[in-house]
Amino acid sequence: MSWTALWAVIIWGFSFIATKVALREVHPFTLLTLRFGIGAFLLLLFQLNQDKGFFKVFSQRDWIYILLLAAAGIAGHNLLQAYGLLYTTAINTGWIIAIQPIFITLTARLFLREAITVRKIIGIILGFSGIFLVISKGAFSLSLFRFSSTFGDLLVLMSALTWAAFTVGGRGFLSRFSPLVTIAPIMMVGCLITFPLSALKGEWKILSHISLSGWMGIFFLGIFCSGLAYLFWYSALEKMDSSIVGVYLYLEPFVTLIGAYLFLGEEIHWITLTGGGMTLIGVYLATWKISSPPINPLRVWKN
Repeated sequence: MSWTALWAVIIWGFSFIATKVALREVHPFTLLTLRFGIGAFLLLLFQLNQDKGFFKVFSQRDWIYILLLAAAGIAGHNLLQAYGLLYTTAINTGWIIAIQPIFITLTARLFLREAITVRKIIGIILGFSGIFLVISKGAFSLSLFRFSSTFGDLLVLMSALTWAAFTVGGRGFLSRFSPLVTIAPIMMVGCLITFPLSALKGEWKILSHISLSGWMGIFFLGIFCSGLAYLFWYSALEKMDSSIVGVYLYLEPFVTLIGAYLFLGEEIHWITLTGGGMTLIGVYLATWKISSPPINPLRVWKN
Protein backbone atom coordinates (compact mmCIF):
# COMPACT_ATOMS: atom_id res chain seq x y z
CA MET A 1 0.00 0.00 0.00
CA SER A 2 1.25 3.49 -0.87
CA TRP A 3 0.31 6.07 1.74
CA THR A 4 1.71 8.93 -0.36
CA ALA A 5 -0.53 7.98 -3.32
CA LEU A 6 -3.51 7.64 -1.00
CA TRP A 7 -2.89 11.07 0.53
CA ALA A 8 -2.59 12.60 -2.94
CA VAL A 9 -5.95 11.13 -3.98
CA ILE A 10 -7.62 12.26 -0.73
CA ILE A 11 -6.32 15.81 -1.28
CA TRP A 12 -7.49 15.86 -4.91
CA GLY A 13 -10.86 14.44 -3.88
CA PHE A 14 -11.37 17.46 -1.65
CA SER A 15 -10.34 19.92 -4.40
CA PHE A 16 -13.91 20.32 -5.69
CA ILE A 17 -15.15 21.00 -2.17
CA ALA A 18 -12.49 23.64 -1.55
CA THR A 19 -13.33 25.21 -4.92
CA LYS A 20 -17.03 25.44 -4.00
CA VAL A 21 -16.11 27.15 -0.73
CA ALA A 22 -13.73 29.65 -2.36
CA LEU A 23 -16.14 30.46 -5.19
CA ARG A 24 -18.62 31.83 -2.66
CA GLU A 25 -16.34 34.87 -2.35
CA VAL A 26 -14.04 35.12 -5.37
CA HIS A 27 -14.49 34.96 -9.14
CA PRO A 28 -13.12 31.88 -10.98
CA PHE A 29 -10.47 34.05 -12.70
CA THR A 30 -9.07 35.21 -9.37
CA LEU A 31 -9.34 31.80 -7.74
CA LEU A 32 -7.36 30.09 -10.49
CA THR A 33 -4.72 32.82 -10.56
CA LEU A 34 -4.18 32.47 -6.80
CA ARG A 35 -4.36 28.68 -6.82
CA PHE A 36 -1.89 28.10 -9.63
CA GLY A 37 0.32 30.99 -8.59
CA ILE A 38 0.79 29.34 -5.19
CA GLY A 39 1.15 25.87 -6.70
CA ALA A 40 3.63 26.99 -9.36
CA PHE A 41 5.71 28.82 -6.74
CA LEU A 42 5.98 25.71 -4.55
CA LEU A 43 6.79 23.38 -7.44
CA LEU A 44 9.34 25.82 -8.85
CA LEU A 45 11.08 25.94 -5.47
CA PHE A 46 11.15 22.15 -5.34
CA GLN A 47 12.40 21.77 -8.91
CA LEU A 48 15.04 24.50 -8.55
CA ASN A 49 16.29 22.71 -5.45
CA GLN A 50 16.61 19.53 -7.52
CA ASP A 51 18.11 21.20 -10.61
CA LYS A 52 18.74 24.94 -10.75
CA GLY A 53 19.15 24.87 -14.53
CA PHE A 54 16.08 22.81 -15.41
CA PHE A 55 14.57 25.66 -17.46
CA LYS A 56 17.46 25.31 -19.91
CA VAL A 57 16.15 21.95 -21.15
CA PHE A 58 13.27 23.72 -22.94
CA SER A 59 13.80 25.08 -26.45
CA GLN A 60 11.83 27.99 -27.94
CA ARG A 61 9.59 25.44 -29.64
CA ASP A 62 9.02 23.74 -26.29
CA TRP A 63 7.80 27.02 -24.79
CA ILE A 64 5.18 27.26 -27.54
CA TYR A 65 3.98 23.80 -26.51
CA ILE A 66 3.97 24.91 -22.86
CA LEU A 67 1.86 27.95 -23.76
CA LEU A 68 -0.67 25.85 -25.69
CA LEU A 69 -0.84 23.17 -22.99
CA ALA A 70 -1.25 25.81 -20.28
CA ALA A 71 -4.07 27.43 -22.24
CA ALA A 72 -5.90 24.11 -22.62
CA GLY A 73 -4.94 22.20 -19.45
CA ILE A 74 -4.77 25.05 -16.92
CA ALA A 75 -6.79 28.05 -18.10
CA GLY A 76 -9.42 26.40 -20.31
CA HIS A 77 -9.89 23.18 -18.37
CA ASN A 78 -10.06 24.72 -14.93
CA LEU A 79 -12.14 27.75 -15.90
CA LEU A 80 -14.81 25.46 -17.35
CA GLN A 81 -14.66 23.35 -14.22
CA ALA A 82 -14.82 26.34 -11.85
CA TYR A 83 -17.74 27.93 -13.72
CA GLY A 84 -19.46 24.54 -13.69
CA LEU A 85 -19.08 24.33 -9.92
CA LEU A 86 -20.96 27.61 -9.60
CA TYR A 87 -24.06 25.76 -10.80
CA THR A 88 -23.63 22.08 -9.97
CA THR A 89 -22.56 20.04 -6.96
CA ALA A 90 -19.11 18.82 -6.00
CA ILE A 91 -20.49 15.26 -5.98
CA ASN A 92 -21.67 15.48 -9.58
CA THR A 93 -18.37 17.07 -10.59
CA GLY A 94 -16.40 14.23 -9.03
CA TRP A 95 -18.32 11.60 -11.00
CA ILE A 96 -18.37 13.54 -14.30
CA ILE A 97 -14.63 14.21 -14.21
CA ALA A 98 -14.08 10.46 -13.90
CA ILE A 99 -15.10 10.16 -17.58
CA GLN A 100 -11.84 11.81 -18.69
CA PRO A 101 -10.02 8.54 -19.52
CA ILE A 102 -12.81 7.64 -21.97
CA PHE A 103 -12.51 11.02 -23.68
CA ILE A 104 -8.76 10.39 -23.89
CA THR A 105 -9.38 6.97 -25.47
CA LEU A 106 -11.72 8.49 -28.08
CA THR A 107 -9.39 11.40 -28.83
CA ALA A 108 -6.43 9.06 -29.22
CA ARG A 109 -8.48 6.99 -31.65
CA LEU A 110 -9.48 10.02 -33.73
CA PHE A 111 -6.12 11.77 -33.89
CA LEU A 112 -3.52 9.08 -33.17
CA ARG A 113 -5.37 6.18 -34.82
CA GLU A 114 -5.01 4.03 -31.71
CA ALA A 115 -6.88 0.72 -31.88
CA ILE A 116 -10.30 0.51 -30.26
CA THR A 117 -11.64 -2.92 -29.34
CA VAL A 118 -15.13 -4.27 -28.67
CA ARG A 119 -14.36 -4.21 -24.94
CA LYS A 120 -13.41 -0.53 -25.18
CA ILE A 121 -16.60 0.25 -27.09
CA ILE A 122 -18.67 -1.43 -24.36
CA GLY A 123 -16.77 0.56 -21.74
CA ILE A 124 -17.32 3.83 -23.61
CA ILE A 125 -21.07 3.21 -23.96
CA LEU A 126 -21.35 2.20 -20.30
CA GLY A 127 -19.33 5.21 -19.16
CA PHE A 128 -21.41 7.75 -21.07
CA SER A 129 -24.62 6.04 -19.93
CA GLY A 130 -23.45 6.49 -16.36
CA ILE A 131 -22.68 10.18 -16.93
CA PHE A 132 -26.14 10.63 -18.47
CA LEU A 133 -27.69 9.22 -15.29
CA VAL A 134 -25.58 11.56 -13.13
CA ILE A 135 -26.57 14.63 -15.15
CA SER A 136 -30.22 13.71 -15.73
CA LYS A 137 -30.81 12.33 -12.22
CA GLY A 138 -33.04 9.78 -13.95
CA ALA A 139 -35.36 12.43 -15.43
CA PHE A 140 -35.50 11.63 -19.14
CA SER A 141 -37.09 14.86 -20.36
CA LEU A 142 -36.12 17.94 -22.34
CA SER A 143 -37.07 19.99 -19.28
CA LEU A 144 -33.74 18.80 -17.91
CA PHE A 145 -32.01 21.60 -19.85
CA ARG A 146 -33.98 24.24 -17.95
CA PHE A 147 -32.07 23.51 -14.74
CA SER A 148 -28.98 25.54 -13.91
CA SER A 149 -27.40 22.39 -12.46
CA THR A 150 -27.54 20.78 -15.92
CA PHE A 151 -25.68 23.77 -17.35
CA GLY A 152 -23.01 23.30 -14.68
CA ASP A 153 -22.77 19.57 -15.35
CA LEU A 154 -22.29 20.22 -19.08
CA LEU A 155 -19.52 22.74 -18.38
CA VAL A 156 -17.74 20.16 -16.24
CA LEU A 157 -18.20 17.60 -19.02
CA MET A 158 -16.65 20.06 -21.48
CA SER A 159 -13.71 20.49 -19.12
CA ALA A 160 -13.13 16.74 -19.33
CA LEU A 161 -12.93 17.11 -23.11
CA THR A 162 -10.32 19.87 -22.83
CA TRP A 163 -8.25 17.59 -20.61
CA ALA A 164 -8.37 14.89 -23.27
CA ALA A 165 -7.10 17.44 -25.80
CA PHE A 166 -4.33 18.41 -23.37
CA THR A 167 -3.31 14.79 -22.73
CA VAL A 168 -3.39 13.54 -26.32
CA GLY A 169 -2.19 16.75 -27.96
CA GLY A 170 0.70 17.09 -25.54
CA ARG A 171 1.68 13.41 -25.44
CA GLY A 172 4.79 13.84 -27.60
CA PHE A 173 6.02 16.85 -25.64
CA LEU A 174 5.18 15.49 -22.19
CA SER A 175 6.86 12.12 -22.89
CA ARG A 176 10.22 13.86 -23.41
CA PHE A 177 10.48 15.14 -19.84
CA SER A 178 9.76 13.93 -16.35
CA PRO A 179 6.31 15.04 -15.09
CA LEU A 180 7.62 17.31 -12.35
CA VAL A 181 9.85 19.16 -14.83
CA THR A 182 6.85 20.05 -17.04
CA ILE A 183 4.27 20.75 -14.32
CA ALA A 184 5.95 23.85 -12.88
CA PRO A 185 6.32 25.87 -16.13
CA ILE A 186 2.90 24.81 -17.46
CA MET A 187 1.26 25.84 -14.20
CA MET A 188 3.23 29.09 -14.13
CA VAL A 189 2.18 30.04 -17.68
CA GLY A 190 -1.42 29.04 -16.90
CA CYS A 191 -1.37 31.43 -13.97
CA LEU A 192 -0.05 34.21 -16.23
CA ILE A 193 -2.92 33.55 -18.67
CA THR A 194 -5.63 33.89 -16.01
CA PHE A 195 -4.02 36.87 -14.24
CA PRO A 196 -5.04 39.54 -16.84
CA LEU A 197 -8.60 38.18 -16.83
CA SER A 198 -8.69 38.51 -13.05
CA ALA A 199 -7.22 42.03 -13.21
CA LEU A 200 -9.94 43.10 -15.67
CA LYS A 201 -12.57 41.95 -13.17
CA GLY A 202 -11.03 44.21 -10.52
CA GLU A 203 -11.15 41.35 -8.04
CA TRP A 204 -7.82 42.07 -6.36
CA LYS A 205 -9.42 44.89 -4.36
CA ILE A 206 -11.57 42.44 -2.42
CA LEU A 207 -8.78 40.11 -1.25
CA SER A 208 -8.60 41.81 2.14
CA HIS A 209 -12.32 41.13 2.64
CA ILE A 210 -12.19 37.37 2.00
CA SER A 211 -13.24 35.36 5.06
CA LEU A 212 -11.11 32.79 6.86
CA SER A 213 -13.00 29.91 5.21
CA GLY A 214 -12.46 31.50 1.79
CA TRP A 215 -8.71 31.78 2.34
CA MET A 216 -8.59 28.24 3.70
CA GLY A 217 -10.17 27.04 0.45
CA ILE A 218 -7.71 29.04 -1.66
CA PHE A 219 -4.63 27.93 0.27
CA PHE A 220 -5.79 24.32 0.33
CA LEU A 221 -6.11 24.38 -3.47
CA GLY A 222 -2.76 26.11 -3.95
CA ILE A 223 -0.56 24.47 -1.32
CA PHE A 224 -2.07 21.00 -1.18
CA CYS A 225 -3.93 20.31 -4.45
CA SER A 226 -1.54 22.08 -6.83
CA GLY A 227 1.62 21.62 -4.76
CA LEU A 228 2.11 18.88 -2.20
CA ALA A 229 -0.25 16.35 -3.81
CA TYR A 230 1.93 16.27 -6.93
CA LEU A 231 5.02 15.60 -4.85
CA PHE A 232 3.19 12.82 -2.98
CA TRP A 233 1.92 11.29 -6.24
CA TYR A 234 5.25 11.21 -8.05
CA SER A 235 7.03 10.03 -4.92
CA ALA A 236 4.69 7.02 -5.02
CA LEU A 237 5.38 6.49 -8.74
CA GLU A 238 9.11 6.34 -8.04
CA LYS A 239 8.57 3.44 -5.62
CA MET A 240 5.71 1.51 -7.23
CA ASP A 241 4.56 0.54 -10.73
CA SER A 242 2.30 3.12 -12.37
CA SER A 243 -0.37 0.48 -13.04
CA ILE A 244 -0.69 -0.11 -9.30
CA VAL A 245 -0.53 3.55 -8.27
CA GLY A 246 -3.08 4.45 -10.97
CA VAL A 247 -5.71 2.27 -9.30
CA TYR A 248 -5.82 4.72 -6.37
CA LEU A 249 -7.45 7.30 -8.66
CA TYR A 250 -10.63 5.22 -8.65
CA LEU A 251 -11.08 6.30 -5.02
CA GLU A 252 -11.20 10.02 -5.83
CA PRO A 253 -14.96 10.34 -6.62
CA PHE A 254 -15.77 8.55 -3.36
CA VAL A 255 -13.56 10.95 -1.39
CA THR A 256 -15.39 13.86 -3.03
CA LEU A 257 -18.77 12.29 -2.26
CA ILE A 258 -17.98 11.80 1.44
CA GLY A 259 -16.37 15.25 1.78
CA ALA A 260 -19.21 17.06 0.00
CA TYR A 261 -21.78 15.30 2.18
CA LEU A 262 -19.95 16.17 5.41
CA PHE A 263 -18.72 19.69 4.68
CA LEU A 264 -21.16 21.08 2.11
CA GLY A 265 -24.29 19.21 3.14
CA GLU A 266 -24.83 17.91 -0.40
CA GLU A 267 -27.37 15.14 -0.81
CA ILE A 268 -26.44 11.67 -2.00
CA HIS A 269 -28.93 10.12 -4.44
CA TRP A 270 -29.04 6.48 -5.46
CA ILE A 271 -29.32 7.43 -9.15
CA THR A 272 -26.07 9.41 -8.86
CA LEU A 273 -24.32 6.48 -7.18
CA THR A 274 -25.61 4.14 -9.89
CA GLY A 275 -24.45 6.45 -12.68
CA GLY A 276 -21.09 6.97 -10.99
CA GLY A 277 -20.60 3.23 -10.60
CA MET A 278 -21.43 2.66 -14.26
CA THR A 279 -18.92 5.36 -15.22
CA LEU A 280 -16.10 3.76 -13.23
CA ILE A 281 -16.85 0.32 -14.68
CA GLY A 282 -16.90 1.86 -18.15
CA VAL A 283 -13.53 3.53 -17.52
CA TYR A 284 -12.15 0.21 -16.29
CA LEU A 285 -13.25 -1.57 -19.47
CA ALA A 286 -12.09 1.22 -21.78
CA THR A 287 -8.60 1.51 -20.26
CA TRP A 288 -7.83 -1.98 -18.94
CA LYS A 289 -4.88 -3.81 -20.48
CA ILE A 290 -4.52 -7.57 -20.52
CA SER A 291 -0.81 -7.37 -19.78
CA SER A 292 -1.20 -5.40 -16.57
CA PRO A 293 -3.65 -4.33 -13.87
CA PRO A 294 -6.13 -1.60 -14.89
CA ILE A 295 -4.61 1.82 -15.33
CA ASN A 296 -6.73 4.90 -15.01
CA PRO A 297 -5.10 7.40 -17.38
CA LEU A 298 -7.14 10.17 -15.75
CA ARG A 299 -4.29 12.58 -16.04
CA VAL A 300 -0.63 12.85 -16.87
CA TRP A 301 -0.67 15.10 -13.83
CA LYS A 302 -3.60 16.19 -11.73
CA ASN A 303 -5.48 19.41 -12.42
